[in-house]
Amino acid sequence: MTAAFTLYGNVNSQPAARIALFFRLAGLPFSYRHVDLPTQQQKTPGYLAINRFGRVPTLVHEGRSLSESSVILTYLAEQTGQFGGRDAGEKLRLAEWLSWLADVLLPVQRCRALRKFKGDPNALPWVEASAANGLALFDQHLAGHDFIEGGRVTIADIFAFPWIDLLEESGVDAAKYPNIQAWAARIRAQPGFKPQYDLMPTQDAEC
Repeated sequence: MTAAFTLYGNVNSQPAARIALFFRLAGLPFSYRHVDLPTQQQKTPGYLAINRFGRVPTLVHEGRSLSESSVILTYLAEQTGQFGGRDAGEKLRLAEWLSWLADVLLPVQRCRALRKFKGDPNALPWVEASAANGLALFDQHLAGHDFIEGGRVTIADIFAFPWIDLLEESGVDAAKYPNIQAWAARIRAQPGFKPQYDLMPTQDAEC
């Protein structure tokens, strides 16, 4: 049976990995459509028709197409009743976390991009310093907390995890952040978990 949700992504995309991870942890099937980023498939008219930003991921569900991983995760939590806020107050706190995490942890992704995809090496020292600052703040919050909010896995954890899963590719010494390491281990122990390179195929598939 064809899944109700269709995810457009690429195995190297950490934002797309968030959505695939949601489905895996939720135990939900999804259709996967591979977007060939090196050949600029994301900029073709056909793809721009479902994602005006020309990026991955895109989620298509019931005739609606959504972009930007934080928006997609919030939508999936509402649609499935999983990993979202349990009341109005917690929903707002999760929205705050998504915004904060996007701000403080984005330099970690930029470190990975500079190293893995041969970016401007002159930018690396500044980006590394920003990444270290953000990781320190995140590690500080996780002291005494099993998960980011509410003592359970939420979309905030799913949003943050891909950046941490590939810290080695970012050139970051994970040992400097013991609370993040412990949190990541708890995410990896969740039923259905798969690491990023196992989450998404390299071609269209039913997952």
